[in-house]
Amino acid sequence: MIELIAAIVVFILTHVIPTYGKLRQGLIERLGKRLYFILYSILSWSVIVWLGFAFIGAPYIELWGQPDWTRWVPLLGMPISCILFIGGLLASNPLSLAIGKRKFYPEQPGIIGLSHHPVMMAFALWALLHIVPNGDAASVLLFGLLMALSFYGPYALDKRKKQNLGEEEWQRLAASKGNLSGSNGWVPGLFGGTAFYLLLIWGHEWVIGVSPLP
Repeated sequence: MIELIAAIVVFILTHVIPTYGKLRQGLIERLGKRLYFILYSILSWSVIVWLGFAFIGAPYIELWGQPDWTRWVPLLGMPISCILFIGGLLASNPLSLAIGKRKFYPEQPGIIGLSHHPVMMAFALWALLHIVPNGDAASVLLFGLLMALSFYGPYALDKRKKQNLGEEEWQRLAASKGNLSGSNGWVPGLFGGTAFYLLLIWGHEWVIGVSPLP
C-alpha cells in the first residue's frame, strides 16, 4: 500500500505542478516547447504505468462489502459517462479538451451547454461509478484520486483558457452554459458513446479480468 500511496503522490505532483504558469513557461523557455512536451509525456506515461502496477500489487483491504446490487451502478451509469466522453471529445469546444475542428457557436453549444468540460465530467463520473462496487482501500484511493483530478482539471483549464483567450472572449464563449440547443457533440455522443459502451462491456473481462455484468 505504501508504494501505491507514493505513486499517487507523484502522479498528483506531475499533474498539478505543471499547471502553475510561471514554472511551466520557465521550463518551456529553457527546454523549448517540443522537448518540454516530449519529456513531460514520457514522465506522465511512466508514472501512469507505475501507478497501474502499484495498484495491482497493493494488498486487498476491504472497506465495505460487495453486494450484487453494487455491480448495477457502473453498468447503468456508464452509458452517460461514455456519451459525455465521446460527445465532448468530438465536439467543437475552445474551452476544454476536444478534437472537433468546426467553428464553435456559443448560441448553439450542444453538449458544451451541459458542461464546459464534458470529458472531465465523464472521467469524474467513471471514477465515482467504480468506487461503489470496489469497496477496498486500493480502489478507493485510485478512483478517488482520478475523481479528484477530474474536478481539479476544469479549474486549471479555465485558468489557462482565460489567459490564452482573454477574459472578455472567454466570458463570451462561456456564456453558452445552460443552453443545450444545437447538435454540437450530441450526435457523436449518442451514437459513438453507445458503441463505446458496448465495446467496454465486451472487452472488460478480457482486459480487467472481471465481467462487468451482474
